[in-house]
Amino acid sequence: MEMHQVRYFLAVARTLNFTRAAEDCNVTQPSLTRAIQKLEEELGGLLFRRERALTHLTDLGRAVQPHLQRTFDAAEAAKALADHVKRADVVPLALGVVDALPVHELVEPLRHLDSAIGGLELTLATGAQATLLEDAMHGDLDALLITHVGDLPERVESWTLAREPILVLLRADDPLASRESISLDALRGTSWIECGACPTRRAFVQLAEERGVALAIRHRAAGEAQVQLLVAAGLGRSLIGAFHPLRDGLVTRPFEDVQLDRALAVATVAGRRRSAAADAFVRAARARAWGVAA
Repeated sequence: MEMHQVRYFLAVARTLNFTRAAEDCNVTQPSLTRAIQKLEEELGGLLFRRERALTHLTDLGRAVQPHLQRTFDAAEAAKALADHVKRADVVPLALGVVDALPVHELVEPLRHLDSAIGGLELTLATGAQATLLEDAMHGDLDALLITHVGDLPERVESWTLAREPILVLLRADDPLASRESISLDALRGTSWIECGACPTRRAFVQLAEERGVALAIRHRAAGEAQVQLLVAAGLGRSLIGAFHPLRDGLVTRPFEDVQLDRALAVATVAGRRRSAAADAFVRAARARAWGVAA
């Protein structure tokens, strides 16, 4: 798949007219049609149906449109950045990532950013959200990836990337693992593993108390990896985001009667001019389909 094929497809999807799309892309209609046909061959099906003067997307076309749009947006952002910084020897980016974020999601955005910026110099910081926000306000971080947007400082601007469902985390041999879903009442009296860096877990404990379900908080961990370690060791149960990879021997189950999720968001300090690298990262993060395998 080549980028001009994606551009032609998006133009036809936008205009629903091959002639107008060819004009917008500054190519001949036969060239645009051939590129679309080649794309259809690669994807294994028709993307458009043409009925006289009427053109519309097929089911396959509608399914791939948002993915191709994100691919095109990310490529355009990377190209714009490369044009902007091609004479620079070093392009710094100080990025803060909260402990609770599934860091494997960063691999593709950072890989594409590095390939687009010859002089990228990345400084990656992890920690509690409050600490990272303070560092950003002081100018030490250019951009943040956060998991809680309910009480951000007024000067912080954020864009939600996805909503991550929150699931019950337990060992595969746990008696509750045989259930398709778990009710809140089933956790009554359970040995619970808390994580002070996670507002979602604190909110869940409070919700359980309000509904008369007492959780025995006996162990505490500093981050997501430590939570999984303690659950794997058989010390109790906990929560985890659905996007996180699991250690061997652990499973997750959805709640039966509680709906929990959290925001994954990219944030910067409002009113502060973003560097070229920070701007490109924000755009790349917003273009990515988070929680979906690349």
